[in-house]
Amino acid sequence: MTHIIVHRTHPLQYYGLRLFVLLLMIALLWGAYEMGYMQSEDDIIEAKGGRKSLLVQQSVLKKKNTELSKELLHLERKYLLEQESSQLIQLGMNKDLEKIAELEKELVFYKAIVSPGKGRESIYLQSLDIVPDNSNLKGAGEHTDQQYQYAFTLAQKIKKNSYTKGTITLYIKGMQADKSVKLLLNSLLVNPKERKEKGFKYSFKYFQAFNGIMRLPEGMIPHSVDIIIDSKKKKSTIELGDLKWSQTGGMKYVGQ
Repeated sequence: MTHIIVHRTHPLQYYGLRLFVLLLMIALLWGAYEMGYMQSEDDIIEAKGGRKSLLVQQSVLKKKNTELSKELLHLERKYLLEQESSQLIQLGMNKDLEKIAELEKELVFYKAIVSPGKGRESIYLQSLDIVPDNSNLKGAGEHTDQQYQYAFTLAQKIKKNSYTKGTITLYIKGMQADKSVKLLLNSLLVNPKERKEKGFKYSFKYFQAFNGIMRLPEGMIPHSVDIIIDSKKKKSTIELGDLKWSQTGGMKYVGQ
């Protein structure tokens, strides 16, 4: 006869053990959850800290960029001011050089009067300019009716303190309607009251300047100028012939 021995287990002990195991598992799971949560929170804080650092760096770079832009603008303005100042200085220097050249020209002129060179006549044509009248332009520099400004200066050698007088006559030579023409400058003056049948009368001790406006006849093409200087006091005549005329700029003559 076989006897089976069955240990008696108290229900409270049986279920208590299982409940303990269950609570232990719950505690372990909760602990793991808390640790994971804490770790993820640290990661979030660290990520937020990195983003804040990037934002701070971005703000600093933006500020530096603004400062550099302001400095660049300041340097550009300074450069433009210096460039403008340099141009004004250069313009002033050019004007001074022109004034110096003009003064040197006048000095040579007065030296020639006071200490005339050998071989020069006592009366001579110091200069002659006949240029297009810029006050009478049409369009892009187009000359309208052959109107010109003239200016010339007579001078004399000074050996004695005496006046000289006489007449200077200028002729404009050229072609008109396929014919050669020679016209008295006085007859071409714009102002009818100034027109004369003879030349310009002069009377001076050192020098005398003449200027005015003339108009060539329509269709006339000038090519040269003849000049005759008659001295009543010295009873002499000086002739300058075929002084060349430029079709673009009129003519300029400087006495030697």
